[in-house]
Amino acid sequence: MKFQTFALQLLFACFLVLQSLPASSCSCPGPYDTVFCAAAGPYQHIIYGKVLERTHPSYARVAVFENIHLTIPYDTIAMMGQDGINCGESLDRLSVGAEYVLALFEEPADGPDTFLLGGCSQNFYPIEGGMVQGQITPGIRDIRYETLRDNIEGLLGCTLANHSFVSEANRWNRRTGWISILTGNGRLYTEIYRFQDTIHRNGQVYRRLWATEDPDLQGWEYTGLAFREEPPGKVYRYWELQQGEELAYDFTAEEGEEIDFGDPNDNFIVHQIDFIQLSDGSSRKRMLVSLARRAPSWTDYWIEGIGSERSPFNPHEAFIFDFYTDLLCYYQNEELLHVTDAANDPEGCYQVIVATQEKSITLNWAVSPNPINNQLNLSFDQPIPHALHLRLLNQLGQEVGERRLPAFTERTSWEVAGLAPGLYFVELQVEGQVVEAKKVVKQR
Repeated sequence: MKFQTFALQLLFACFLVLQSLPASSCSCPGPYDTVFCAAAGPYQHIIYGKVLERTHPSYARVAVFENIHLTIPYDTIAMMGQDGINCGESLDRLSVGAEYVLALFEEPADGPDTFLLGGCSQNFYPIEGGMVQGQITPGIRDIRYETLRDNIEGLLGCTLANHSFVSEANRWNRRTGWISILTGNGRLYTEIYRFQDTIHRNGQVYRRLWATEDPDLQGWEYTGLAFREEPPGKVYRYWELQQGEELAYDFTAEEGEEIDFGDPNDNFIVHQIDFIQLSDGSSRKRMLVSLARRAPSWTDYWIEGIGSERSPFNPHEAFIFDFYTDLLCYYQNEELLHVTDAANDPEGCYQVIVATQEKSITLNWAVSPNPINNQLNLSFDQPIPHALHLRLLNQLGQEVGERRLPAFTERTSWEVAGLAPGLYFVELQVEGQVVEAKKVVKQR
């Protein structure tokens, strides 16, 4: 209750404050002056207009009465479908002559049917009697246009800045790697993640995830993953290799509720919900979760806007045996807001740990190709006088196949045509001890 009261007070205060934010012009090629949702940056375009004519069900010609940021250099704007994104489909409910408000905004708002959405089709809200109809932000509905116009940037700063997972303002430092139980050798290192730029897939707009190991934040590489948020608290992941979307987080679940990932074995159950305070004084919702079909003693924390405290971009990885992954630190606008137990203190936000043990058995092996289609090939550069045990695990750590190989094995092949597309781990054991696990991706 105290948190809700504080949030309402903060929201009211933001109504009284206007922020001055930069704007940039946007235009797209085509037969019409097209306003494309992805062309607008955060806090950019709030447009008040009227439908002039409808020349096709998918687009309409509209007049602009007012553009708050004055960044679209056209007297008329045509909304039309392009590259699978139909920015005008919700114009169907606006007749010729109807007045409306249109918001183009890249960051998703924190509530259902909100005025400011990251997609295209739900950005139109009709005006009746001077009132913008619909839920503008959580708890605020049917607001007068003048009030919205005069306070919109303050509203954005309150409702979106601190709790959005898919935001270019966020940065994560995660520790990952491996330590061989057999040899004592291994390497744990820090991967740094952030979101940058967008892609359009299957009618949705996603923000791409980039990573680097450089503590100076150089040399970023695209991970092949992209994410979007759907109010009031769901995060979806798009994987380029699979060309499909899957649920990553659902912060709308209540205590005792099961979060449905499409397969009962993948589902999580929520054990506890509370709030934690970040270093800037803000509060975030936190959920204690575990796999619904496993012992609840193995748990993970999810923090709204941050994600899993073990594996922020694939929370199922937190429940894989023998897989090292821990979130170290979370930043927003390069301000350190959260330090996990794995980091212990700010000095632990970047770690590289190389473990070596003299006179240990070395076993160099490789998996190819990666990604795989129908056959997995394994080679061993220095065969050892020990029998080998291979296990193939899915992303939940469940065994989906195994192979036993004799001592001095140099190479082998493994038919995997029957496996579903996705992420897998090839785990190598020697004398009952796990040596290492390698990631592989199964394509369609």
